Parts: sequence; structure tokens; C-alpha cells
Amino acid sequence: MFLFLLLMIGANLLIGFCAAVRVRQLIQSQPSIVSVETAEVFLNEIEDPTPAKANGEPSKADASPPEPEDIIPYEYLAALEEESVVANSLVEASAQVLRLEVGKYRARLIEIESKLRETWYQPTEDALHEIAERLDAVNIDWLDKQAEAAQHLDDSQQGLGAYADIGSRLSHTLFEQTAQIETTLSNLQQIDFQDNLNDVCRKLVLEIVRLVDLCHDLRDKMTETIVTVLRAEKRLGTVDNGMKFDSLTGLKNRTGLECQIFEWWRDDIRRERALSVAALDVDEFRSLNERLGTEVGDKIIASVGKHLSDCMRSDRGFEYAMRLEGQRFLLFFGDIGPRGATSAAERIRQTIDGTSFEFDGEELEIRVSVGVTEAKPDDSIPKLLTRAITALRTAKKNGRNRTFIDEGQGPMPIDPPTYQIREKVITIAK
Repeated sequence: MFLFLLLMIGANLLIGFCAAVRVRQLIQSQPSIVSVETAEVFLNEIEDPTPAKANGEPSKADASPPEPEDIIPYEYLAALEEESVVANSLVEASAQVLRLEVGKYRARLIEIESKLRETWYQPTEDALHEIAERLDAVNIDWLDKQAEAAQHLDDSQQGLGAYADIGSRLSHTLFEQTAQIETTLSNLQQIDFQDNLNDVCRKLVLEIVRLVDLCHDLRDKMTETIVTVLRAEKRLGTVDNGMKFDSLTGLKNRTGLECQIFEWWRDDIRRERALSVAALDVDEFRSLNERLGTEVGDKIIASVGKHLSDCMRSDRGFEYAMRLEGQRFLLFFGDIGPRGATSAAERIRQTIDGTSFEFDGEELEIRVSVGVTEAKPDDSIPKLLTRAITALRTAKKNGRNRTFIDEGQGPMPIDPPTYQIREKVITIAK
């Protein structure tokens, strides 16, 4: 009887093992389908079971997708190779190239802005005319680059396959940007240089600040497009290290953030470990940018980023400050629940509030608003970030320089304790 039971158990185990192997073979033989939060795309089309036509024409199942070199323009491949960036599709290549080009365009705008601020106190009509002409030329050149990228996407729309939806959104973004830049060009043509020259200076500065804001918006949308593709293709684990860091602050950037959270969940597949994040934004930053200039604004962001990094408790091992976009940062708290993360984030907020930032002998009021949330077992990265940013925006709408938390019932204000903060002075170099 005992021997019979052993034989039955062995047979069941053998049958179960064979069944598991067969199921794995079936799964591996099927195309993988990935759902993306920001764009519903299928990365692999299910093969058409229709057999080849009688006249010898290949069926859809026989057709192989084109290689990247077949659809990505040569000049794009050359630009990406120079930056050691690999793109697997025209959409990804377009976003990567535009991300690089918008950085160059932004640098040219800042150069013109700096020249304008140099002449602010002793403006001449000729100098302002020259600045306006340079600004006009830079924008026309940039519009040509945008039009070229949009044309590539439109001409290849039928061949984008799984990325057609993302490609359409990218084209729409370029169209919106073009319309707004053309508005600026129209405004420049309407400036009357016979008016008070200080007023002309002010108008030119406002137009440049507006254009720089458009640069930031386009850069952030290109980055979002890139991380969407990387997330969809399950390539976050293979991203080159150079793409993960922000050149201005030295912190991990939006791509680095995606990779960080991906790696955290990859190592914690059951989502058993606590993970909380805090979105943090510099209050009234636009007014600082307009008054002091974009170049100084960049230095302020760099100083705040370094200060945030210094405030994080590295001894606990899984706390990082990252730059999300613009003047917005994200604090990553691994193995820490929402209440612990809120206490840490509030301590950092009060530390920044108590820090004196000085530039050119002037004390700048730097304050931040914060939104905290905890990752849920069924969260995606976009869902997690959306909750944190919604809590952040709620904090801003309710007075700024405060912290809100979302524990599942929507953003709620916290009743913070007062921390003992060591006063500090940070000098921002000219």
C-alpha cells in the first residue's frame, strides 16, 4: 500500500512537471503584449493566420518589420551615434534627437537673454534691433527643425505600427509648439523701437522667458515619450548609465527615476517592501526666472538639488533625491512607509525654509511645496507619480510652502511638528 502511494505521488509530480513545461513553451511561442499607461500600444502584432496568397505574394505573417536603419533618417542615426544613444524606432529616435536639439535651442535663447540683460541699463535702439533679429533668426531655424521632424513622422505614419499613436501625439506636440513660436515671431515684429527702450527690453525679456518655457515643456514631453517607449519595450533595465543623470544637478533624471523604481519592483516582485515618494517643487520660481534670468535660475535649481541631496539620509541606504523636471524634484524613500516619508519630507521642507540662499549680495526667498504618497501593490509608475504630483499641486493651491499626503483618500494636509533646523547660508555663484 505504501509503495502504491509513492508511485501515485511520483506519477502526479511527473504529470505536473510536463504540464508546466508545455505551458511555458506555449507562452514563449506567443507574442508578448504590454499595456502602457500613457499610450495604449501593442508592441508585437499578433500574426495573421491567413496563409500566403496563391499568386506567391507573402502574407502578413511572412513580412518582417523593417530594420531601424530602414526608417530612421541617416542624419538622426549620426546625431544619436555621436551621443552614444540607441533608438529602436523612428518615434524614439525623433524624441531623442528633439531632446538633444531643444537643449541647443535653449542654450542659444539663454545666450541672447544674457546679452539683453547686459544692455538693460544702457540700451540703444541699434543694440535692441540686433538682439531682436538674432532672436528671430534662432526661432526660424528652430521651426525648420521642428517641421522636418514632424514631416518625417507624417511620412512614416503607415510604417510606425505599434507606435502610430505615440507618433501622432508627438506630431501634435510639435504642431502646438510651432503655433506658439509663430505667435512670438509675430509679437517681435510688432515691437515699436521708437517706444521707451526700457519697455522694449522688458517686452523682449518676456518673449524670451516664454520661449524658454516652451523649451522646457517640449523637453519634458520628449523625455516622457522616451520613457514610455522604454517602459513598453521592457528596456528600463538596460538603459545606459549616462542617460540616467541630469547634467545640471548631478541627480538622477526622469529616466533615472523610471529605472530606479523599475529596479526596485523587479527585486521586490511581490511588492512586499514599503516604497514612498515625495514630489517637491520650488515655489514662485517663474518670478525668480523673469527677474534674474534663466542662467541664474539654472544655478538656483543646481543649488537646491545639491541641498536636497545633502538633506537625504544616506545612512539608511534607500533614500535618493532626483530631478523630475524643471524646478520639480522627487524624493525616493525605499523601505519607508508614508508617515515616515512625510516626516522626512517635512523636515527637508523646513530645512529649505530655514536656509538663506544668497546671490550677488541679495537674499533669495526659496520655499518648496511637497506632495507625499505610498506605492500600492497594483501601482504603475505613472499612477504613483500622478498621485504624488496631485498632492503637490494641492499643497500649492492651499498656500504653498507646505506638505500634503495622499494615503488613498486624496490629498490631505499634515499637521507638522517643528523640527530643530540648523541655519545655513548657501551662496549661489555669479
